[in-house]
Amino acid sequence: MMKQNQPIVLAFVAIILVAGGFLWYHNIAKGRLDIQVRDPLQEWGSASHVYIQYNRIEVHRYYNYNDTGWLTVTENPKWIDLTTALEEPKTLGSKGFSPGKINLIRFDILNATVTINGANYTATVINGKLNIVIPNGGVSINLAQTTTILLDITPKVTGSPNQGYKVTPAVKAYVIS
Repeated sequence: MMKQNQPIVLAFVAIILVAGGFLWYHNIAKGRLDIQVRDPLQEWGSASHVYIQYNRIEVHRYYNYNDTGWLTVTENPKWIDLTTALEEPKTLGSKGFSPGKINLIRFDILNATVTINGANYTATVINGKLNIVIPNGGVSINLAQTTTILLDITPKVTGSPNQGYKVTPAVKAYVIS
């Protein structure tokens, strides 16, 4: 009787091991991607603060079997005061991904506000659709490791209270870990 049930037990154990491996790989076997921002104060003119509202940060994964394509790091619109990122980088988004290679980042700057002489002004964002190439062909997301990409945003602030203000962002990406 025991020998007759042995193939069934072995098949059941094999199914559990395969399912466990699948769940481990797709839910636990991930690396972490942090996207941070830094703003070295340049070309702000008379502005003392530049606030930007960004939306839906995505990264492009390639050469990872069927996982090639755009992956979302964060979706909800958020504001950041770039003044807070002058000295120390601030995290824009962070998420776990299965291992693979990331070569592009994209997101939109929806709105901007500038502070000039203590007053806040809504600024028009010029070319707020940002597509950033990660240098050296991209960066690998590795199992159980955190990869940090630093976005160096240098917005140029122009205009006046009478004509209105404009913010033109420029961004470079650096892999820092």
